[in-house]
Formats: sequence, structure tokens, C-alpha cells
Amino acid sequence: MKPTERSEEGIPRRDWLLLPLVVLSVTTMFLGLSYLVADHMFPEKGWFTCNTRDRRGFMRHKPNCVCRYKNPEGPLVEYRFNECGYRSARPCGAKPRDTLRIVLMGASMTLGLYIPEDETFGARTEATLNRICPRAVEVQNMGGVRFKDEYKLAEEARRLSPDIIVLAVAPFDLEDTAEAAQPSNRHTQTGLGRTTTWPDLMLRTRESKLVFAVEHFMLLDTQVLFEVYKNMGGSREVLRYPQTPAGERMYSEFAKSLNRFMTGLTGSGVPVIVLVVPNRVAAAIVSNHSQLEGTDPWWFGRRISDIAVQQGVLAVDTTQDFANFAHAEKLFYPVDNHPNGAGHAVIAKALVDRLTDGSIPQVSACRSTSQTATR
Repeated sequence: MKPTERSEEGIPRRDWLLLPLVVLSVTTMFLGLSYLVADHMFPEKGWFTCNTRDRRGFMRHKPNCVCRYKNPEGPLVEYRFNECGYRSARPCGAKPRDTLRIVLMGASMTLGLYIPEDETFGARTEATLNRICPRAVEVQNMGGVRFKDEYKLAEEARRLSPDIIVLAVAPFDLEDTAEAAQPSNRHTQTGLGRTTTWPDLMLRTRESKLVFAVEHFMLLDTQVLFEVYKNMGGSREVLRYPQTPAGERMYSEFAKSLNRFMTGLTGSGVPVIVLVVPNRVAAAIVSNHSQLEGTDPWWFGRRISDIAVQQGVLAVDTTQDFANFAHAEKLFYPVDNHPNGAGHAVIAKALVDRLTDGSIPQVSACRSTSQTATR
């Protein structure tokens, strides 16, 4: 029998072909198993099919629509919209007699994206107020519209005959509003520039469950969270102090948007509350007493509150409420960054406490809730 040919290194020549195939097979098997495990841990189910564009061209929700969707980090959620396309259990017609109607406005956080309806801060607020107020209370949740478009809904909100309007805002809303005011910037960015924002990070990670799983577990570590945040741009400018020109531009655009909204309510006499909610990074810093160079986690709440007061609007800054929890970053989805159900409980508690502190005539008869849970 002819001896096996060997290379100069002493390895049979056929092994030079076999070894790469073995490595490739093992790697493929490992990645396949890893993907199956990641897909099992972070499944994504259903479809959000209730979106539609209204006659003005921006996204709303279909009236009387029901759909179910589970994001990789959250539970399977049923989204049910009333005859006006609001995520509310109550009808949106004429306000019932002797009923206090609160209208919630804002983007996806207000909608309660990825949160079961009864766990949203809107539903929790309604349930708590109905326990402690002598009048029936209902909440109409108009959430789901980008902040820059809220002023276009002012007249629609007025037609609901609200007793109070609550306008929720988070750091991303300022980034979104400022970018909308300068649309040309979006087209002149490099490819790298377009893929270094937090929303783009979420889109990329969802393309692979394995990558998503890695991102999820990495972002559970606050030091990793801080490093990622420092390199993501966007909302980083909202929390940067001393304020940069980019950050100042974001606050300026917010002030303009709020002014347009309030102009649309002129003469209504309806009190408006701006509900300020921090992002996951700010919540982590204030609750863990951490430091992040060039970042002031309290700046967003203070600045938004000042702008609101200057325009005759009440302000509720929930930053301190998140600071009262150890590891408040756990009150948000790690990759997605929206508040989870526990985070919505914190927001609801802060809102109810403000509504019942005696300073708002419409709810002055409701007893204080400082010792009342909102779960």
C-alpha cells in the first residue's frame, strides 16, 4: 500500500482539506444551536397590524382594531383600540355625566408599547383615581403619535371635553423633534452615522436573535450600558452638561412644539401637565449614584420642567421617583429602552401623586395617594 502523502509540516495533505470543513461544520452547528437557544429565550410573535395613516399623513391606529404582538424582551401583548383609535377601555364619545376625563398624549411610551393594557401608566392612573375620587374617572389614551405632531391633535383633544391633558415626554422625543426640524441632515449623514444611533442598534440586533441575546445580556451591566450610550449619540446630547449647541437646539425645538400645542388649546381652560420620564441611562445613574463624565441625569427633567412652567404648563418630573429604586435600569427593557410594566407603575404613581396634591381644582376632591399603591 502506498503511504499517505505528507506536507512539509508532517500533516497528511488530505487533512488540509478536511480540517477547514470540520471547523466550518462545528462552527455552523454551534451557531445554529446558539440561534435556537436565543430564539427560545427571546421569541417574537404576532404582528402589530393596527397602524394606519390618517388624512394628514401621519401614523395613527385603526378604530376598533385588535392585534397581538410580542417583542423579544416582553410578554405577548394585546392592543385593543376604541372607536376613535385610542388605546382605552372606555368609549370616546360624549363624556359621561359626572365623569372626570383625562386625555393622555405622547408617543410610543404613552401608548404603552410592549406593555399589557392594564399595566400601562394610563390604565394604572385610571384605576387608582377611581378608587380614591368621588367622581368616576376615565382615561382616553391618544398615545402613539410623534411629539412633533402633537400640536396637530390639539383640536381633536379639545373635542373630547377633557378635564386634564397629560403630555408625556422622554429624551428620545427631543432627539426626534430636532431631527424632524432639520430633515436634510438625515440625507447627508454617512452610512456609519446612520447606524450609530440607539434605534438603529435595535434594528440591527433584531435581525439576528443571537446578536440580540448578546446585546440583551451585555446591557444588563451598567458599565457596558454607559459605554454604549456614550458612543450612540442622539439622546446623549439631551443629558450633556454643560449644554452643547446640539442639545440646546433640541430643547429649543421642544419649546416651539409645546408652544404650538398650547396655542391650539387657547381659550379651552384645560390644565395641561407635561409628564417627564427619564431614559434607562439616566434612571441607572440616579438610582445607583453613578457618575458619567459630561452627563447630568437630572438636567432633562429640570430643563423640560422650566420650559413647561414658562408656558403656563404644569410639570411632573419622574426622575426622582426612579431614583428611589435601586437599579432602576431594571424598570426598562435593556435593548429596546422603553419602560417595562414595573417602570409604568413608577410613572403612574408620580402622576397620581401630582394630580392629588390639591393644586389642581378638577381633582381636588380626590384624597392624597402618598400611601396608595398604583398596582
